[in-house]
Amino acid sequence: MVRPVDKGLYKNYLQKAEEMLEVAKYAANTSKNNAAVTASIHCAINALDALAVFYFGKRHSGTHEDALNTIKGAIMNGNEFGDLAKQFVGLIALKNQAEYQPDLMQIQDASDAIRRASRIFSKVKQKLPSSHIGSP
Repeated sequence: MVRPVDKGLYKNYLQKAEEMLEVAKYAANTSKNNAAVTASIHCAINALDALAVFYFGKRHSGTHEDALNTIKGAIMNGNEFGDLAKQFVGLIALKNQAEYQPDLMQIQDASDAIRRASRIFSKVKQKLPSSHIGSP
């Protein structure tokens, strides 16, 4: 499922992604591992939305796993897409545990999630026009 979005609004999704990444890093630095993982996941989701909105004028609105289908063909070679998909799938695999289960995220989970989100955010920024969004 996808929803149409004005292409100019990709910057809003990119800003949300950057803010979530900053929050994730802050949370990890203050031993808030659950928040760090959750914010990392939402960084990645918003980053993919930014890419989809800019290139295709749409964003995913179904399951998060389907978000990857929304960005296929967004000037990315197979290796780039494969790496981005690997990072995203790894993050989404933590979503249920981090947000809904009684299990607590550990520092290694937070570090891994931030690393994955950072790679996704960086790759997405490279594929979009320069904007006022800074580097985390």
